[in-house]
Amino acid sequence: MADAAALIDATLPDLSYALDTCARCGFCKVVCPTHPFGGGFEAYSPRAKVHYLKELREGREELTPEWVDRIYQCTSCERCAEVCQTDIPLVHVWEAARSAAVKLGLGPMPAHKKLRVLTEQFHNPYGEPIEARERWMQPHHRPSARAELLVFAGCTAAYRMPPMLQTGVTILQRQDIPYAYAGGREVCCASPFLRTGQVEMATALVTSNIDLFHELGVKRIVTACGGCSKTLRFDYPELARTTGRSWDFEVLHFSQVYGQLLREGAIRPGRRVDKVVTYHDPCHLGRSQGIYDEPRSILRSIPGLRLLEMEHHREESRCCGAGGGVKANYPEMAAAIARDRVQEAVATGAEVLVTMCPFCQASFAQALKELGSSMRLAGVEELLLESLE
Repeated sequence: MADAAALIDATLPDLSYALDTCARCGFCKVVCPTHPFGGGFEAYSPRAKVHYLKELREGREELTPEWVDRIYQCTSCERCAEVCQTDIPLVHVWEAARSAAVKLGLGPMPAHKKLRVLTEQFHNPYGEPIEARERWMQPHHRPSARAELLVFAGCTAAYRMPPMLQTGVTILQRQDIPYAYAGGREVCCASPFLRTGQVEMATALVTSNIDLFHELGVKRIVTACGGCSKTLRFDYPELARTTGRSWDFEVLHFSQVYGQLLREGAIRPGRRVDKVVTYHDPCHLGRSQGIYDEPRSILRSIPGLRLLEMEHHREESRCCGAGGGVKANYPEMAAAIARDRVQEAVATGAEVLVTMCPFCQASFAQALKELGSSMRLAGVEELLLESLE
């Protein structure tokens, strides 16, 4: 299908280089969290998808619904790119292919279309009322009308998993750090749409937020969500350029804020938290942004806390199953991936599984319940605040 090949090349100009560079070594196949759910068929492996896209580009294959489905079975965890011997930006390749599928009317998947309909109406993929975007805020939270630092809540943290966000803002206030919050004027960061190839929808959301940032006069943006911070940090500057907008904002994850406060001595954990924990590196925080040390430095600063690492951690961390639109359209697959990761956490002997991503936390909460595990789930910032009390 020549049109498909042209669309993919237009979406990712260096795709030809990526496809021609693949060594077919299979390192990506071994680490891919979704490949095992393809019935053992090679066609579901990352290297097979690369080979297929090369055949498509050269006119020997067609973009069929079956292949589109396989391309969408990817959590964007970046493990394939991490182990790639030829440094191919594989996640960008999958997103380019998805974008082409959308333009040809073969994508996205049904659940992803529903996310778009809800977001068009409510500015979030959960279909929650726009005015409810501020309900995560606690009575003692007092954002400034204008401040250099903007708290970007994100949809999942604001509507589904607010503790990470609430704790972060509480720590900011205790340090007398002024912050602004846009409330219902903030819209989805666009990550779900960028990852599923819905570029037109993503661009509308991104430009809305960028215009808001400029209007508010902020200089730094902080968020509790790894998906939001990845999108704001890497996708927004590029989309700002292509839409004729300026981008001069620093993007931070809350873990980086806590780490800086610890290094400066502004916060000093003193109360003992006698717990044995294991830390899960979120894909969009770790592999995407290289944020591995900050969460661990926070945990090690807490008196009484003992950290046990899982077999797969840091760059080798396994996915929670929630990313790339997989949880929305393939919920059983996502749940199984989460259970595998939780079982690895349980094997450490730790009593608490901690992480710093609301998506991961939501996935693990479901997995712990399904497994009937007594392991507790917590955010790193929750333990930090407990030690600061």
